[in-house]
Amino acid sequence: MRTTFTEKFIQALKCDSGSDRKEIWDVLCPYLGCRVSESGNKTYFVKKRFKGRTIRATLGKTSEISVAFARKKASEYLEKINNGINPTDNKREVNNEITLDELFEEYMERHAVNQNCERYRKDCASLYRRNLSQWKNRRLSELDMRTIEMHIAALRKTDGISAANSTLTLLRHMYNKAIRWGWRGRNPTHGIPKYKLEARERFLSPEELQRFLFVLDNRIELRYRVLFYTLLYTGQRCGNVLSMRWEDVNFSTNIWHIPRTKNGTSMRVPLVDQLSVMLKELKLQTLSEWVFPSPNDLKKPLFSPRKIWEKIKEEADLQDVRIHDLRRTVASYECMNGVNLSVVSKTLNHKTLSATQVYARVDTSAVAQALQSTVNLFERFK
Repeated sequence: MRTTFTEKFIQALKCDSGSDRKEIWDVLCPYLGCRVSESGNKTYFVKKRFKGRTIRATLGKTSEISVAFARKKASEYLEKINNGINPTDNKREVNNEITLDELFEEYMERHAVNQNCERYRKDCASLYRRNLSQWKNRRLSELDMRTIEMHIAALRKTDGISAANSTLTLLRHMYNKAIRWGWRGRNPTHGIPKYKLEARERFLSPEELQRFLFVLDNRIELRYRVLFYTLLYTGQRCGNVLSMRWEDVNFSTNIWHIPRTKNGTSMRVPLVDQLSVMLKELKLQTLSEWVFPSPNDLKKPLFSPRKIWEKIKEEADLQDVRIHDLRRTVASYECMNGVNLSVVSKTLNHKTLSATQVYARVDTSAVAQALQSTVNLFERFK
């Protein structure tokens, strides 16, 4: 039987009663067929005579590839046959191809290990385990754009836009590395757009800031108090603060050196007087190379202050506030305090206003002045 394949037709296709399989052929693409088993499994395939014998090549399950993709793949097979090439000769090569799990192991060993931030490696491992490990035994060439796009769309509904975008970014980066390391396939994530994430503008109001500072000063132990003051009084990302080492803090110049930021650059962060005093006090009580070590292992940095943050939010009555919003609070109050936008950009080490970035890593005087002025403003709320 021949008919024009459509998604609706294929989805409704069933095996005839009393038959163990059924084969239907496409009108638009000769030699492209769809096989339906008695159990309901449906598979696209190509079947054609080649040098006196019949070649039959499976293209993929109908649940994993679209009709359009099956036609495209079938056309590629037929073109090879017309040029005297047997496409099934590549079967051995495909069978020897690495799996997604093997690629991830190589990705972690060859790429992630070179990243300074241990948090990055842990985040990659966690993201892969949660959102990609169901494909761990798939060969790299077995994943197609439609399958990935449907999976990312499902993640958006269950886990949110950020998780979906992060998963897509990781998978795209893994395939790019595979190609760079010699794999001869095509990155199936190319052409899949990320979901647009609306810019968040949340920062602490004066009343919220007053409650926040009161809780820090009166109800939070020293190490966590200094941690959150560091976030608020420097405007730096939480990952960089958690990775802070004492060797990177110079109390003579009141400068904290960040070896590697999210932008891939180093950065010199001025420490305002109030924060410098708190850090000196904390150092007297710390036996670790890390400024904020893990309470379970002093040889490792604190992984996340999530639990103590939830406590602070509850006691300070902060609604819909995230740790990253402390960074936005610094920028917002700098702007309200009349600080030039280029200096705000330097404070946050943003890639915008890129012409100022080279000065942001060398000349810290303007940033120091702006931070000191802003922190003095914060202090009024105590």
